Amino acid sequence: MSGNRKNAGRTAAETWRVVWPPRRRVQAVLVLALAVAAVLLFRVRHDVRQARLDLRMAEAAIAGADFEGLAERAPQLLGLAARQAAGESRWREVADLYDEYAEHLPPALLEAAEVELGLDRAAMEDAAAGAGEVAAESPIEPPASAFEKRLRRAQLVDASGIQQLLFDRRGRPLGSIGDDRSLTLEQNLPAGLVPPELATHLLPPALQPPGLAAAGPGAMAASTVGARALRLTIDRAWSEAAARALGREEGAITILEIPSGAVLAAVSNRNRRSRWRARGDSVLDPREPASIAKLITTTAAMRAGLDPDSEIADMTCRGSVLMDGERLYCAAIGGRLRGLTDAMASSCNVAFARLAMDVGDRALVEEYERYGFVIGGAQGEAVPRNAVGVVHEYRHPGKRLGDLSIGLEEASITPLGAAVFAATLSDGLRREPRFVLQADGLLGISPRTPVANDPEAVAVLDPSWLPALHESMRAVVSPGGTANRVAPRRLRVAMKTGTARGPDKPFHVNYVGFFPSGRGQLPRYAFAVRVTAQPTSSRIRRAGYAVTNRLLRALDGLVGEEIEAGARETIRLTGTLAARPRADSVAVRAPVRGRSDAATGAGP
Repeated sequence: MSGNRKNAGRTAAETWRVVWPPRRRVQAVLVLALAVAAVLLFRVRHDVRQARLDLRMAEAAIAGADFEGLAERAPQLLGLAARQAAGESRWREVADLYDEYAEHLPPALLEAAEVELGLDRAAMEDAAAGAGEVAAESPIEPPASAFEKRLRRAQLVDASGIQQLLFDRRGRPLGSIGDDRSLTLEQNLPAGLVPPELATHLLPPALQPPGLAAAGPGAMAASTVGARALRLTIDRAWSEAAARALGREEGAITILEIPSGAVLAAVSNRNRRSRWRARGDSVLDPREPASIAKLITTTAAMRAGLDPDSEIADMTCRGSVLMDGERLYCAAIGGRLRGLTDAMASSCNVAFARLAMDVGDRALVEEYERYGFVIGGAQGEAVPRNAVGVVHEYRHPGKRLGDLSIGLEEASITPLGAAVFAATLSDGLRREPRFVLQADGLLGISPRTPVANDPEAVAVLDPSWLPALHESMRAVVSPGGTANRVAPRRLRVAMKTGTARGPDKPFHVNYVGFFPSGRGQLPRYAFAVRVTAQPTSSRIRRAGYAVTNRLLRALDGLVGEEIEAGARETIRLTGTLAARPRADSVAVRAPVRGRSDAATGAGP
């Protein structure tokens, strides 16, 4: 009898092993685990999505200080943040729940949650470490969160004479515009991080979005106030990096996102103290473009049906060129030139002046107009709104044509216009720079509007011209170029340098560029660097190089890994390195002769 039971037991076990072999059992466990994970992920996403929707009701609750009711309607993370802001001192609970969610949220959603709450991981970790060292009967006073500061700021909008609050593109506070249209920055932000002209020059009534419901004591009707807060395209992280790059040098830096025309940074520094101090450049102050204008002369020649590479390859630089009885000088005697890349890398004045003679002054002025320059206006006058710069007169006979071809005396450009110019060179399309992303609520937590490509971009350059143009610009940062090794390698920057001195003014530089360039990737970011207030060309070049180097190293830290990953993916998809640009071989060819500025002419 017992034997029959044993046999039956063996039969059942053998049947189990046959029906559910180890591999099938593992598969079943994995399927069950995936199903449970999917359910949990759905619940987490649903809760967070619901919390973000509920918190949008915060502005309506602020007027009556109904924080408790808000906390009841905003569950989980954001609800606890509202309670903490209301004074319940549950900061530790907020941090704990945040850490719990952080294990499940995708990185993009996690970053959004950090911005929504204004949470600082480092501050939370410090608070947690301190909590372990203090006795249980001595609770730590929780730090004031950025979320609480937003609530208080929103309540005081009208009482403080604030017309509009300003947030960066990620919803971080930047400052405010007062009733007198003056700009006030947050206390922890350096002066010059946001253009002072933003309040009056860049935010006309036509750009102000429809009004939102104002929240806070004494709030006026939305129809009479307009948008009480604006989300700008400016990014605080990029702007702070640009401000650090300027350091103590006087000047301005502008960075654009090329496809959309969004201005990510527009910083300036007017704090330099020396007898060479300029009047203080902002992103809208005009100065001579200098040698960056040689790119305009190049495309004017292409439009006229000339091949700049072959034209320049037939030239010899003897240090000057005679133009209707007057001489235009070069920074050095270059000898026989080897084409466009050689002339652009060494910034040879003679080559581009002779190219302009073949093109003519009318065609060259019209080329300036295509890039967004306007005709007319004395040197130093303010550049009209939305213009890249100014060409002071229509006709340029003799040496004046040479000066126009190399960016001296006959034209002016602003740092903002220079960045737009660089973006146009990147893909051939001219876009209006954008500072306003969308209207926002007083807490700066409205849903983000995706930044789209500019549908009104104007075609300026033939796409077939871009490879040769970009190759010549990449040579500028290659061995022998005027900006050799200024940029980290993985950014793959294409740029042009320019140095000039206006009448009775100190020297200044304009450096423009974009990245990434080459390897099949489309350029995404354009930049312009203006540095001034130096007594000699050599000192201003050293200052300009140092500022640009610091800027590009900082940008490499922000987007370098992303660009490098994109390059690897492009190479993987193409399966070949044959598409690598010829500019990589600049150093293999005969080295380009290095030169310095001539005090009387445009330099590198």
